Amino acid sequence: MRDVAIVSFAHTTVARSLLDDTELLVPVLREALDRAGLHKRDIGYTVSGSCDYLGGRPFAFVMALDAVGAWPPIEESHVEMDGAWALYEAWVRLQHGDIDAALVYAFGKSSQGDLPDVMVQQLDPTG
Repeated sequence: MRDVAIVSFAHTTVARSLLDDTELLVPVLREALDRAGLHKRDIGYTVSGSCDYLGGRPFAFVMALDAVGAWPPIEESHVEMDGAWALYEAWVRLQHGDIDAALVYAFGKSSQGDLPDVMVQQLDPTG
């Protein structure tokens, strides 16, 4: 097993916001990279986690990639779950040894729906 460490962490405050996912992510990703002393070009793999369907925005992760930036080109993945699952995917990739740094981020905004209805849908394996 290859040793893997989390070298930086950043997050937004939890609050109602009119900002979209990309606008929420830009300062957080910048802060995380700055704290680690890394540039985008140093990242070998980028993986995100979100529950896009709960927010009613399918493929929101594609829009969120704007926060990462289009240059330099990146290897990227998305999991339709949470940040913990995204972190696990990055850890597995780091174990392969072909990259030395991964950027993991998770995002999402609460659904505008009724909470009990949303939770039933989220936990329904047939949904």
